[in-house]
Amino acid sequence: MRGHLVKRYKESWSIVLDLGRQRDPQTGLLKRVQKWFSFRGTKKEAEEHLSDLLHRYHQGGVLEPSKMLLSDWLDRWLDTAVKPGKALRTYETYKSLIEKHLKPGLGHYPIGELRPDHLEEYYHNSTLEPKTLENHHNVLSGALGVAVRHKLIRDNVASLVMNKPGAQDNPEEIQAQCWEVYEAKAFLKAAQEAGPQPAAFYRLALESGARKGELCGFKWPDLDMDEGKLTVMRQLIKRWPVPIFGAPKNKKPRTIDLSAETMCLLRKQKAYQAEVKLLAGNSYQDHGLIFAYDQPPFGMPLSANNIGQREFSKLIKAAKVRPITFHGMRHTAATLMLREGIPIKVVSERLGHKKVTITLDIYAHALPSMQRDAAAKLGALFGA
Repeated sequence: MRGHLVKRYKESWSIVLDLGRQRDPQTGLLKRVQKWFSFRGTKKEAEEHLSDLLHRYHQGGVLEPSKMLLSDWLDRWLDTAVKPGKALRTYETYKSLIEKHLKPGLGHYPIGELRPDHLEEYYHNSTLEPKTLENHHNVLSGALGVAVRHKLIRDNVASLVMNKPGAQDNPEEIQAQCWEVYEAKAFLKAAQEAGPQPAAFYRLALESGARKGELCGFKWPDLDMDEGKLTVMRQLIKRWPVPIFGAPKNKKPRTIDLSAETMCLLRKQKAYQAEVKLLAGNSYQDHGLIFAYDQPPFGMPLSANNIGQREFSKLIKAAKVRPITFHGMRHTAATLMLREGIPIKVVSERLGHKKVTITLDIYAHALPSMQRDAAAKLGALFGA
């Protein structure tokens, strides 16, 4: 392919690319095909742009970026790239984020005209938390990356953004979300007084460090009563009107060993649930869940909002302990395990982290005490 310049007026050029000859489908005759581009600048700059276009063409790159609006592309990306390959919860999260934030803030830009400074301005003007904006950036980067592969745009401008939004796990904030042993014990006592289900549910949460969705997705076949083992097979994605379950966060099942005390509480929960089923009769919707509604709607998965806000808050008040988030129980489990000298790899496996380094990065605050304990033990070993 060749190209040349046509001067229009001062510092205004037409760049003409000769794409060769193609046969006209109607007449059957060979027809010369050209593509014209407008360019403003000096002749030298126009020649450089022509050279760049020729190079891109021979490399199979994009000559003319798409004029499709970002809002339209995000819709197409959701339907063709996210919905078929991602979990339902991920799809719904992305869709909500796009509709509430990305479309109003950036959707009016054609994807071929989107620049890094547009994204930087969007992040700068937002009042959202850095961690939330990091999710926005990741969604944009994923969508624009697919647009590059489809040759709709030349570059993924999200990868060119300076000072990308994001928040590292703050050790002080995580530590503030961790109970001390006496607080955890006081909370578990309040949970036990609330009934068999809260007793077993919150004991399991603190002992296993399982995520909320995983706790709500446990089924009786996942529990080996004889061996005292519980396998994390799924997580609850959506509870109403029909429960929907998906794979755990890292799409890999894991097995957790449970203490005799926790197993005792789970047996009591099983007996209590049998009584509820008997009383509820045909109105009990049995999904095989270990933890389910023991009042109408009988048998349905527990509500994440109820667990995370109403019931959990009431138990915290009853126990008279520091308020933490529901996820804080996961932080508490990890921190207490590390303080007790449980190997980091075991802690990582129980939590379901993909890599041990993730556990190390998040719970670095627990390591200094382990270092001191190691020094004391070595000192005792070697003697004076």
